[in-house]
Amino acid sequence: MAGPEKIRVFLVDDVRELRRLVRLTLEEDPEIEVVGEASDGHGGVEGVAETQPDVVLLDLSMPDMDGLEALPLMLERAPNTRLVVLSGHEAGRVSLESLDQGATRYLNKAADLEAIRSAVREVARLDPPFVDERFHIVRRMWTAFLNGAIDEMLDEAHPDATWRPYAGAGRELHSQQEMRSFIDELTTEGRVVDPRAYGVEPHGNGLVVMGTLEIRGQGGLSETEVYWVFCFRGAKVSVAAGFDQRVEALQAARNLCGSADC
Repeated sequence: MAGPEKIRVFLVDDVRELRRLVRLTLEEDPEIEVVGEASDGHGGVEGVAETQPDVVLLDLSMPDMDGLEALPLMLERAPNTRLVVLSGHEAGRVSLESLDQGATRYLNKAADLEAIRSAVREVARLDPPFVDERFHIVRRMWTAFLNGAIDEMLDEAHPDATWRPYAGAGRELHSQQEMRSFIDELTTEGRVVDPRAYGVEPHGNGLVVMGTLEIRGQGGLSETEVYWVFCFRGAKVSVAAGFDQRVEALQAARNLCGSADC
Protein backbone atom coordinates (compact mmCIF):
# COMPACT_ATOMS: atom_id res chain seq x y z
CA MET A 1 0.00 0.00 0.00
CA ALA A 2 1.36 3.42 -0.96
CA GLY A 3 2.14 5.85 1.84
CA PRO A 4 0.82 9.41 2.11
CA GLU A 5 1.85 11.80 -0.64
CA LYS A 6 4.84 13.95 0.19
CA ILE A 7 4.79 17.73 0.27
CA ARG A 8 6.54 18.73 -2.96
CA VAL A 9 8.73 21.84 -2.60
CA PHE A 10 10.60 23.95 -5.14
CA LEU A 11 13.46 26.26 -4.02
CA VAL A 12 14.34 29.55 -5.73
CA ASP A 13 17.36 31.45 -4.38
CA ASP A 14 20.54 32.75 -5.99
CA VAL A 15 22.71 31.59 -3.05
CA ARG A 16 23.64 27.95 -3.66
CA GLU A 17 24.79 27.36 -0.10
CA LEU A 18 21.47 28.54 1.31
CA ARG A 19 19.52 26.35 -1.11
CA ARG A 20 21.59 23.37 -0.03
CA LEU A 21 21.06 24.12 3.66
CA VAL A 22 17.30 24.58 3.23
CA ARG A 23 17.05 21.42 1.12
CA LEU A 24 18.86 19.35 3.76
CA THR A 25 16.63 20.77 6.50
CA LEU A 26 13.43 20.11 4.61
CA GLU A 27 14.38 16.59 3.58
CA GLU A 28 15.08 15.62 7.17
CA ASP A 29 11.29 15.44 7.27
CA PRO A 30 10.21 12.21 5.55
CA GLU A 31 6.97 13.88 4.45
CA ILE A 32 8.76 16.61 2.43
CA GLU A 33 10.42 16.23 -0.96
CA VAL A 34 12.37 18.95 -2.78
CA VAL A 35 11.45 18.50 -6.45
CA GLY A 36 13.64 21.21 -7.95
CA GLU A 37 15.78 24.31 -7.55
CA ALA A 38 16.51 27.51 -9.45
CA SER A 39 18.99 30.32 -8.95
CA ASP A 40 16.97 33.15 -10.51
CA GLY A 41 13.42 34.22 -11.20
CA HIS A 42 13.32 33.08 -14.82
CA GLY A 43 14.51 29.60 -13.93
CA GLY A 44 12.11 29.53 -11.01
CA VAL A 45 9.10 30.35 -13.17
CA GLU A 46 10.04 27.62 -15.66
CA GLY A 47 10.78 25.07 -12.95
CA VAL A 48 7.57 25.74 -11.06
CA ALA A 49 5.53 25.45 -14.25
CA GLU A 50 7.19 22.12 -15.02
CA THR A 51 7.02 20.51 -11.56
CA GLN A 52 3.73 21.99 -10.22
CA PRO A 53 4.94 21.87 -6.58
CA ASP A 54 2.77 22.20 -3.50
CA VAL A 55 5.00 24.90 -2.01
CA VAL A 56 7.59 27.30 -3.42
CA LEU A 57 10.23 28.92 -1.22
CA LEU A 58 11.08 32.10 -3.11
CA ASP A 59 13.87 34.59 -2.49
CA LEU A 60 13.04 38.24 -3.22
CA SER A 61 16.46 39.62 -4.20
CA MET A 62 17.77 37.80 -7.27
CA PRO A 63 19.42 38.76 -10.58
CA ASP A 64 17.51 39.02 -13.90
CA MET A 65 14.04 38.67 -12.36
CA ASP A 66 13.42 39.27 -8.66
CA GLY A 67 10.92 37.43 -6.52
CA LEU A 68 8.17 40.06 -6.75
CA GLU A 69 8.29 39.86 -10.55
CA ALA A 70 8.39 36.06 -10.55
CA LEU A 71 5.65 35.53 -7.98
CA PRO A 72 2.54 36.33 -10.09
CA LEU A 73 4.02 34.44 -13.06
CA MET A 74 4.46 31.35 -10.90
CA LEU A 75 0.87 31.56 -9.68
CA GLU A 76 -0.33 31.98 -13.24
CA ARG A 77 1.49 28.81 -14.33
CA ALA A 78 0.91 26.80 -11.15
CA PRO A 79 -2.32 28.08 -9.53
CA ASN A 80 -2.41 25.31 -6.92
CA THR A 81 1.00 26.27 -5.54
CA ARG A 82 1.44 28.05 -2.21
CA LEU A 83 4.15 30.74 -2.28
CA VAL A 84 6.37 31.37 0.76
CA VAL A 85 8.68 34.35 0.38
CA LEU A 86 12.11 34.34 2.00
CA SER A 87 13.68 37.76 2.46
CA GLY A 88 16.57 39.42 4.20
CA HIS A 89 14.21 42.19 5.33
CA GLU A 90 11.93 42.22 8.35
CA ALA A 91 8.17 42.16 7.74
CA GLY A 92 6.92 45.60 6.81
CA ARG A 93 5.99 47.30 3.57
CA VAL A 94 7.87 44.69 1.53
CA SER A 95 5.91 41.88 3.17
CA LEU A 96 2.66 43.71 2.38
CA GLU A 97 3.71 43.89 -1.26
CA SER A 98 4.67 40.20 -1.30
CA LEU A 99 1.32 39.15 0.16
CA ASP A 100 -0.46 41.48 -2.25
CA GLN A 101 1.29 39.74 -5.15
CA GLY A 102 -0.08 36.39 -3.97
CA ALA A 103 2.33 35.03 -1.37
CA THR A 104 0.80 33.04 1.48
CA ARG A 105 3.63 33.62 3.96
CA TYR A 106 6.60 35.94 4.36
CA LEU A 107 9.65 34.77 6.33
CA ASN A 108 12.87 36.52 7.24
CA LYS A 109 15.96 34.54 6.24
CA ALA A 110 17.23 35.05 9.77
CA ALA A 111 14.48 32.73 11.00
CA ASP A 112 15.77 29.38 12.16
CA LEU A 113 15.53 26.55 9.68
CA GLU A 114 12.91 24.75 11.73
CA ALA A 115 10.63 27.78 11.31
CA ILE A 116 11.00 27.48 7.53
CA ARG A 117 10.16 23.79 7.66
CA SER A 118 7.16 24.47 9.91
CA ALA A 119 5.91 27.13 7.50
CA VAL A 120 6.11 24.66 4.62
CA ARG A 121 4.08 22.10 6.53
CA GLU A 122 1.54 24.73 7.64
CA VAL A 123 0.82 26.19 4.21
CA ALA A 124 0.74 22.72 2.63
CA ARG A 125 -2.29 21.92 4.82
CA LEU A 126 -4.27 24.91 3.58
CA ASP A 127 -7.31 24.37 1.40
CA PRO A 128 -7.80 26.43 -1.77
CA PRO A 129 -8.17 29.22 -2.62
CA PHE A 130 -4.67 30.27 -1.58
CA VAL A 131 -4.95 33.88 -2.79
CA ASP A 132 -7.75 36.44 -2.76
CA GLU A 133 -7.76 39.71 -4.67
CA ARG A 134 -9.54 41.40 -1.76
CA PHE A 135 -6.17 41.59 -0.05
CA HIS A 136 -5.60 44.58 -2.38
CA ILE A 137 -8.20 46.39 -0.26
CA VAL A 138 -6.46 45.43 2.98
CA ARG A 139 -3.10 46.49 1.63
CA ARG A 140 -4.43 49.91 0.61
CA MET A 141 -6.00 50.31 4.03
CA TRP A 142 -2.82 49.16 5.82
CA THR A 143 -0.55 51.42 3.74
CA ALA A 144 -2.80 54.42 4.34
CA PHE A 145 -2.60 53.82 8.10
CA LEU A 146 1.21 53.56 7.98
CA ASN A 147 1.32 56.84 6.03
CA GLY A 148 -0.91 58.56 8.58
CA ALA A 149 -3.67 58.98 5.97
CA ILE A 150 -6.53 57.92 8.24
CA ASP A 151 -9.30 59.26 6.00
CA GLU A 152 -7.91 57.20 3.10
CA MET A 153 -7.83 54.15 5.35
CA LEU A 154 -11.45 54.65 6.38
CA ASP A 155 -12.51 55.12 2.75
CA GLU A 156 -11.70 51.43 2.20
CA ALA A 157 -14.43 50.48 4.70
CA HIS A 158 -18.20 50.94 4.82
CA PRO A 159 -19.37 53.91 6.90
CA ASP A 160 -21.15 51.45 9.22
CA ALA A 161 -18.25 48.98 9.40
CA THR A 162 -17.59 47.25 12.72
CA TRP A 163 -14.09 47.74 14.16
CA ARG A 164 -12.65 45.63 16.96
CA PRO A 165 -9.07 46.95 17.20
CA TYR A 166 -6.66 44.58 18.91
CA ALA A 167 -5.29 47.41 21.06
CA GLY A 168 -8.82 48.38 22.07
CA ALA A 169 -9.04 45.80 24.89
CA GLY A 170 -12.38 44.45 23.72
CA ARG A 171 -13.90 47.72 22.52
CA GLU A 172 -16.18 47.64 19.48
CA LEU A 173 -16.50 50.71 17.31
CA HIS A 174 -19.33 51.33 14.85
CA SER A 175 -18.60 54.58 13.05
CA GLN A 176 -15.73 56.28 11.26
CA GLN A 177 -15.70 59.04 13.87
CA GLU A 178 -15.32 56.50 16.67
CA MET A 179 -12.42 54.89 14.80
CA ARG A 180 -10.73 58.26 14.21
CA SER A 181 -11.05 59.10 17.90
CA PHE A 182 -9.62 55.72 18.89
CA ILE A 183 -6.59 56.19 16.62
CA ASP A 184 -6.03 59.70 18.01
CA GLU A 185 -6.20 58.27 21.52
CA LEU A 186 -3.82 55.43 20.66
CA THR A 187 -1.19 57.68 19.10
CA THR A 188 -1.16 60.46 21.70
CA GLU A 189 2.04 61.40 23.52
CA GLY A 190 4.20 60.45 20.56
CA ARG A 191 3.33 56.77 20.49
CA VAL A 192 4.06 54.97 17.23
CA VAL A 193 1.77 52.10 16.22
CA ASP A 194 3.40 49.73 13.72
CA PRO A 195 1.36 46.75 12.49
CA ARG A 196 3.25 44.25 10.30
CA ALA A 197 1.83 41.41 8.21
CA TYR A 198 3.57 38.15 7.38
CA GLY A 199 0.74 35.85 6.26
CA VAL A 200 -2.72 35.82 4.72
CA GLU A 201 -5.37 33.14 4.27
CA PRO A 202 -8.79 33.43 2.62
CA HIS A 203 -11.63 31.94 4.68
CA GLY A 204 -15.14 32.16 3.24
CA ASN A 205 -16.05 35.81 2.81
CA GLY A 206 -13.13 36.88 4.98
CA LEU A 207 -9.38 37.05 5.19
CA VAL A 208 -7.23 36.13 8.18
CA VAL A 209 -4.04 38.20 8.21
CA MET A 210 -1.19 37.11 10.50
CA GLY A 211 1.32 39.58 11.83
CA THR A 212 2.63 41.56 14.76
CA LEU A 213 1.63 44.81 16.42
CA GLU A 214 4.38 47.00 17.83
CA ILE A 215 3.68 50.10 19.92
CA ARG A 216 6.58 52.40 20.79
CA GLY A 217 6.40 55.36 23.13
CA GLN A 218 7.44 56.89 26.42
CA GLY A 219 6.34 53.77 28.25
CA GLY A 220 8.77 51.65 26.24
CA LEU A 221 8.11 49.03 23.58
CA SER A 222 5.42 46.41 23.35
CA GLU A 223 5.13 43.85 20.57
CA THR A 224 2.67 41.00 20.24
CA GLU A 225 1.53 38.52 17.64
CA VAL A 226 -1.92 39.33 16.23
CA TYR A 227 -4.42 37.63 13.92
CA TRP A 228 -6.61 40.14 12.10
CA VAL A 229 -9.93 39.22 10.48
CA PHE A 230 -11.30 41.29 7.60
CA CYS A 231 -14.84 40.73 6.27
CA PHE A 232 -16.17 42.34 3.10
CA ARG A 233 -19.38 43.66 1.65
CA GLY A 234 -18.79 44.28 -2.00
CA ALA A 235 -15.46 46.03 -2.52
CA LYS A 236 -15.21 47.47 0.99
CA VAL A 237 -14.38 46.16 4.45
CA SER A 238 -17.40 45.53 6.68
CA VAL A 239 -15.59 44.11 9.74
CA ALA A 240 -11.99 44.48 10.95
CA ALA A 241 -11.06 42.72 14.20
CA GLY A 242 -7.87 41.60 15.94
CA PHE A 243 -7.32 38.45 18.03
CA ASP A 244 -4.62 36.83 20.16
CA GLN A 245 -5.05 33.30 18.85
CA ARG A 246 -5.35 31.80 15.39
CA VAL A 247 -8.24 29.57 16.48
CA GLU A 248 -10.16 32.66 17.66
CA ALA A 249 -9.55 34.40 14.34
CA LEU A 250 -10.70 31.40 12.31
CA GLN A 251 -13.87 31.12 14.38
CA ALA A 252 -14.50 34.84 13.97
CA ALA A 253 -14.00 34.60 10.21
CA ARG A 254 -16.71 31.96 10.10
CA ASN A 255 -19.11 33.78 12.43
CA LEU A 256 -18.58 37.37 11.33
CA CYS A 257 -17.88 37.01 7.65
CA GLY A 258 -20.01 34.05 6.59
CA SER A 259 -19.44 31.80 3.60
CA ALA A 260 -20.48 34.14 0.78
CA ASP A 261 -20.38 37.80 -0.11
CA CYS A 262 -23.32 39.58 1.46
